[in-house]
Amino acid sequence: MTYTFKPARRRPASPHQAVQRALQVFLVSLVAGACAAGGSPTVPDTPPPPPVTAVSGWLTIQLTTPNATDGAVQLAVSGPGVDSVRAVAPYAGYGVVSSGAGHVVVTGSVASGAIARVWVRDVSKSGQVAASVSAVAARGTYALSNLSGYRATVVR
Repeated sequence: MTYTFKPARRRPASPHQAVQRALQVFLVSLVAGACAAGGSPTVPDTPPPPPVTAVSGWLTIQLTTPNATDGAVQLAVSGPGVDSVRAVAPYAGYGVVSSGAGHVVVTGSVASGAIARVWVRDVSKSGQVAASVSAVAARGTYALSNLSGYRATVVR
C-alpha cells in the first residue's frame, strides 16, 4: 500500500476570531499612530527635575543695637543642621554647638551689622535658622545692658 502526504487544510476562521483579529489590527495601528503623532499621552515630553540635594554653607548673623558702647554680645542660634558658629572680623569671639543649638560670644567695639556666621548643612532652610541676643555687656565696665532694642537676624 502506498501512502501519499496531503497538506492539512486550513479551517476557515470563525466569525469570532475574525472580529478579534480586526480589533487587534485596529489597536496596533491606533497606538502606532499616537506614537508617530508625538508620543504617548501618559509619558511627559520633558524628564522630571532631579531631586533637590542639600547644599551646606555659611549664614550671616546680623545685630541691630541701640547703643554705641557695646563691648560683648552673647548670641543663641538654633535651627535644622546647625553645625558651627563663630565671630567674624574685626571681632574676636568663641562659639560652640551642642545638640543642634549654638552659642557665640562676640567681643570688641560691637556695632550694628554682621557679627557672626553659622555653618548649616542645608542653606535652603535658612528661614528656619534663628538667632537671639542672650546678653550684652558695656565696653570698659562690663555692666550688663537692658536687651530691649537689640535684635539678631540670620541672613543668607
